[in-house]
Amino acid sequence: MPRLILVVMAIAMGAALTACSLEEPGQTEIPPVKRRQDVKAPALQALAPKADEESYTYDTTNRRDPFKPLIATTAPPEPIVQDKVHCPPMQEFELGNLKLVAIVWGDLGRKAMLKAPDGRGYAVAEEMLVGRNCARIRRIESNAVVIEQTRRDAEGKVLKEEVVLRLREREG
Repeated sequence: MPRLILVVMAIAMGAALTACSLEEPGQTEIPPVKRRQDVKAPALQALAPKADEESYTYDTTNRRDPFKPLIATTAPPEPIVQDKVHCPPMQEFELGNLKLVAIVWGDLGRKAMLKAPDGRGYAVAEEMLVGRNCARIRRIESNAVVIEQTRRDAEGKVLKEEVVLRLREREG
Protein backbone atom coordinates (compact mmCIF):
# COMPACT_ATOMS: atom_id res chain seq x y z
CA MET A 1 0.00 0.00 0.00
CA PRO A 2 2.72 2.52 0.79
CA ARG A 3 4.33 1.58 -2.45
CA LEU A 4 1.13 2.43 -4.36
CA ILE A 5 1.02 5.85 -2.74
CA LEU A 6 4.63 6.48 -3.77
CA VAL A 7 3.89 5.52 -7.39
CA VAL A 8 0.84 7.83 -7.55
CA MET A 9 2.86 10.70 -6.07
CA ALA A 10 5.67 10.15 -8.58
CA ILE A 11 3.23 10.23 -11.50
CA ALA A 12 1.61 13.40 -10.16
CA MET A 13 5.01 15.10 -9.73
CA GLY A 14 6.06 14.11 -13.25
CA ALA A 15 2.85 15.52 -14.72
CA ALA A 16 3.23 18.75 -12.78
CA LEU A 17 6.83 19.23 -13.90
CA THR A 18 6.10 18.56 -17.55
CA ALA A 19 3.15 21.03 -17.53
CA CYS A 20 5.33 23.84 -16.22
CA SER A 21 7.95 25.03 -18.60
CA LEU A 22 10.48 27.79 -18.35
CA GLU A 23 9.81 29.09 -21.83
CA GLU A 24 8.20 32.50 -22.17
CA PRO A 25 4.80 32.50 -23.81
CA GLY A 26 4.84 33.55 -27.44
CA GLN A 27 3.71 37.06 -28.33
CA THR A 28 0.43 37.11 -30.21
CA GLU A 29 -0.14 39.80 -32.74
CA ILE A 30 -2.90 42.27 -31.98
CA PRO A 31 -4.61 43.59 -35.07
CA PRO A 32 -4.39 47.36 -35.43
CA VAL A 33 -7.41 49.30 -34.14
CA LYS A 34 -9.23 51.27 -36.77
CA ARG A 35 -9.43 54.88 -35.81
CA ARG A 36 -12.27 57.16 -36.82
CA GLN A 37 -10.11 59.02 -39.29
CA ASP A 38 -9.27 55.70 -40.99
CA VAL A 39 -12.96 55.03 -41.76
CA LYS A 40 -14.10 56.67 -44.96
CA ALA A 41 -17.53 58.25 -45.22
CA PRO A 42 -19.81 56.99 -47.97
CA ALA A 43 -20.02 59.10 -51.09
CA LEU A 44 -22.88 61.58 -51.36
CA GLN A 45 -24.05 59.92 -54.53
CA ALA A 46 -24.69 56.70 -52.62
CA LEU A 47 -26.89 58.52 -50.09
CA ALA A 48 -28.94 60.52 -52.57
CA PRO A 49 -32.14 58.87 -53.82
CA LYS A 50 -31.87 57.39 -57.23
CA ALA A 51 -34.07 58.56 -60.09
CA ASP A 52 -35.97 55.27 -60.30
CA GLU A 53 -36.68 55.14 -56.52
CA GLU A 54 -39.81 56.74 -55.07
CA SER A 55 -39.22 59.03 -52.07
CA TYR A 56 -41.00 58.03 -48.84
CA THR A 57 -43.60 60.30 -47.21
CA TYR A 58 -45.47 59.61 -43.98
CA ASP A 59 -49.24 60.02 -44.16
CA THR A 60 -50.58 61.28 -40.79
CA THR A 61 -54.29 61.30 -41.60
CA ASN A 62 -56.37 59.29 -39.11
CA ARG A 63 -53.31 58.53 -36.98
CA ARG A 64 -52.45 59.73 -33.54
CA ASP A 65 -49.29 61.63 -32.67
CA PRO A 66 -46.78 58.96 -31.54
CA PHE A 67 -45.13 61.39 -29.12
CA LYS A 68 -48.29 62.17 -27.12
CA PRO A 69 -49.00 59.89 -24.14
CA LEU A 70 -51.74 57.29 -24.54
CA ILE A 71 -53.44 58.37 -21.33
CA ALA A 72 -54.14 62.08 -21.23
CA THR A 73 -53.56 63.50 -17.79
CA THR A 74 -55.09 66.80 -16.86
CA ALA A 75 -54.02 68.86 -13.93
CA PRO A 76 -56.71 69.39 -11.31
CA PRO A 77 -58.46 72.69 -11.81
CA GLU A 78 -57.13 75.46 -9.67
CA PRO A 79 -59.56 76.91 -7.14
CA ILE A 80 -60.98 80.29 -7.97
CA VAL A 81 -58.72 82.77 -6.30
CA GLN A 82 -60.48 85.49 -4.39
CA ASP A 83 -59.15 87.98 -1.94
CA LYS A 84 -58.44 85.58 0.94
CA VAL A 85 -57.16 88.37 3.17
CA HIS A 86 -60.76 89.24 4.08
CA CYS A 87 -61.89 85.64 4.68
CA PRO A 88 -62.92 84.90 8.27
CA PRO A 89 -61.09 82.25 10.29
CA MET A 90 -63.73 79.73 9.18
CA GLN A 91 -62.05 79.41 5.79
CA GLU A 92 -60.08 76.40 6.97
CA PHE A 93 -63.24 74.25 7.13
CA GLU A 94 -65.31 72.69 4.36
CA LEU A 95 -68.93 73.83 4.08
CA GLY A 96 -70.18 70.29 4.67
CA ASN A 97 -68.47 70.23 8.07
CA LEU A 98 -70.17 73.39 9.34
CA LYS A 99 -73.35 73.13 11.39
CA LEU A 100 -75.98 75.85 11.80
CA VAL A 101 -76.66 76.29 15.52
CA ALA A 102 -78.67 79.50 15.89
CA ILE A 103 -80.20 82.42 14.00
CA VAL A 104 -80.81 85.81 15.64
CA TRP A 105 -82.51 88.81 14.02
CA GLY A 106 -83.35 92.30 15.20
CA ASP A 107 -82.85 95.97 14.35
CA LEU A 108 -79.23 95.37 13.28
CA GLY A 109 -80.18 92.64 10.80
CA ARG A 110 -79.93 88.87 10.84
CA LYS A 111 -76.98 86.97 12.28
CA ALA A 112 -76.31 83.25 12.42
CA MET A 113 -74.02 81.08 14.48
CA LEU A 114 -72.13 78.29 12.73
CA LYS A 115 -70.36 75.56 14.67
CA ALA A 116 -67.04 74.37 13.23
CA PRO A 117 -65.71 70.79 13.55
CA ASP A 118 -63.27 71.95 16.21
CA GLY A 119 -66.24 72.84 18.49
CA ARG A 120 -65.92 76.61 18.21
CA GLY A 121 -68.89 78.78 17.24
CA TYR A 122 -68.63 81.68 14.78
CA ALA A 123 -71.11 84.52 14.28
CA VAL A 124 -71.74 85.28 10.62
CA ALA A 125 -73.78 87.83 8.69
CA GLU A 126 -74.95 88.15 5.09
CA GLU A 127 -72.23 88.71 2.46
CA MET A 128 -69.52 87.23 4.72
CA LEU A 129 -67.08 84.72 3.24
CA VAL A 130 -66.94 81.20 4.74
CA GLY A 131 -65.42 77.83 3.83
CA ARG A 132 -62.23 76.84 2.04
CA ASN A 133 -63.26 78.31 -1.30
CA CYS A 134 -64.45 81.55 0.36
CA ALA A 135 -68.12 80.94 -0.38
CA ARG A 136 -70.41 83.92 0.25
CA ILE A 137 -73.43 83.91 2.59
CA ARG A 138 -76.29 85.21 0.42
CA ARG A 139 -79.31 85.03 2.74
CA ILE A 140 -80.08 84.28 6.35
CA GLU A 141 -83.66 83.06 6.60
CA SER A 142 -85.69 82.24 9.69
CA ASN A 143 -84.57 78.58 9.72
CA ALA A 144 -81.70 78.34 7.19
CA VAL A 145 -78.58 79.98 5.83
CA VAL A 146 -78.10 80.04 2.04
CA ILE A 147 -74.45 80.03 0.94
CA GLU A 148 -73.31 80.51 -2.68
CA GLN A 149 -70.16 78.62 -3.58
CA THR A 150 -68.21 79.11 -6.82
CA ARG A 151 -66.10 76.25 -8.14
CA ARG A 152 -64.71 74.88 -11.42
CA ASP A 153 -65.78 71.57 -12.95
CA ALA A 154 -63.50 69.08 -14.71
CA GLU A 155 -63.75 71.01 -17.99
CA GLY A 156 -62.76 74.29 -16.32
CA LYS A 157 -66.22 75.91 -16.44
CA VAL A 158 -67.17 78.12 -13.50
CA LEU A 159 -70.16 76.73 -11.61
CA LYS A 160 -72.14 78.48 -8.90
CA GLU A 161 -74.01 76.29 -6.46
CA GLU A 162 -76.09 77.03 -3.42
CA VAL A 163 -75.50 75.21 -0.18
CA VAL A 164 -78.30 75.43 2.37
CA LEU A 165 -77.56 74.89 6.06
CA ARG A 166 -80.79 74.31 8.02
CA LEU A 167 -81.52 74.48 11.72
CA ARG A 168 -82.35 71.14 13.26
CA GLU A 169 -85.91 70.91 14.53
CA ARG A 170 -86.20 70.42 18.24
CA GLU A 171 -86.16 66.85 19.38
CA GLY A 172 -88.50 65.46 22.02
